[in-house]
Amino acid sequence: MSEAMSDENSTDDDTTGPTDQVRTSVEVDRQLWRQVRAEAVGEGKNVSEKLEEILEDYFGDDST
Repeated sequence: MSEAMSDENSTDDDTTGPTDQVRTSVEVDRQLWRQVRAEAVGEGKNVSEKLEEILEDYFGDDST
């Protein structure tokens, strides 16, 4: 796995915060990021909310 793709800076295992969420950094194609951001803004959401929705749709998670 490349250094950019490693999860060494990810806080996936850090569940000590007030919610069960993680903060991490990812590299995304600039045009794809703009599309996601534009759709989020158009729906009155922030990018984090939109990305979580996309991931839930993709992975079929209906626990929320």
